[in-house]
Amino acid sequence: MPRSSSSRRTNKWQRESRPLSAGFATRRRVDDSSDGQWIVQEVSGSASGKSYVCPGCNQVLPASAPHTVAWREIAGYGIGIGPEARRHWHTSCFRARRR
Repeated sequence: MPRSSSSRRTNKWQRESRPLSAGFATRRRVDDSSDGQWIVQEVSGSASGKSYVCPGCNQVLPASAPHTVAWREIAGYGIGIGPEARRHWHTSCFRARRR
């Protein structure tokens, strides 16, 4: 009998965000810049096999590569706020986002 795929029907953006590992909290920083306030966390990469799309260049970003996870702390610019709105960026794309 085929397995039910009901768990895969939920859009990942509708699911509750998973907490980041506690060990990462020590590497978080606040980036106050002209495009707002961001919570920024550098990650070394994981072997999860996941991939993300960098919002800076729209290219695939494998989870295994070192990268930056960032989200807005203050509303504005039409972007969601809080950890639910976190995005995975190439570190260079995040640094160049204001250009």
